[in-house]
Amino acid sequence: MPELKGYRWMKWIGAAVALVLTTACAGPWKTVPDNLSAPQWSVTTPQGWMHLSQSDSEMLSKNGPYLEFIMIQSRSLTKGFRNTRQALNPAMLPHEGAELIIDNLRSDPHIQGFRMLASEPAMIAGRAGFKLTYSYVDQHGVALKTIYYGVISPDRFFNIRYTAAQRYYFDKELPAFTQVLTSLRFLPI
Repeated sequence: MPELKGYRWMKWIGAAVALVLTTACAGPWKTVPDNLSAPQWSVTTPQGWMHLSQSDSEMLSKNGPYLEFIMIQSRSLTKGFRNTRQALNPAMLPHEGAELIIDNLRSDPHIQGFRMLASEPAMIAGRAGFKLTYSYVDQHGVALKTIYYGVISPDRFFNIRYTAAQRYYFDKELPAFTQVLTSLRFLPI
């Protein structure tokens, strides 16, 4: 029996080491400052959230990106979308841009059971754009819901979206997304 108890401790130590290693490699998530900005935009952030900076976007999450996240992205209009290779152009009307985004989402192999709940015009920080609401199941079988706002400008496409697990997190953290969206300001370049 003493050997069996020692084996149990080794299992627990091994699990603890694995946990430390996986969280250490999770990436450079940092506590979000009160405000985030890029050359084209700025927002006020929710307290207690974390953020991950990427080259053309900021991701915010409170409980982890697999449960909920807010993505703020500004990308060149010349860059095609990953799944369809289509690109937006500055002459597109907001509803045309929305259709291109919907096509790209429907073509995404990581999105299963895509269901468009609403597609409508929207004003985003004083600019004409669109709002999409959709649900889907991710590759792990989790039912998610997204609210996606987009604005086409002369040389960039700006989007801000909120995605969360439908069961609990979507409604719980929706007020934080609303706060971020309401605080959005486009900056002169």
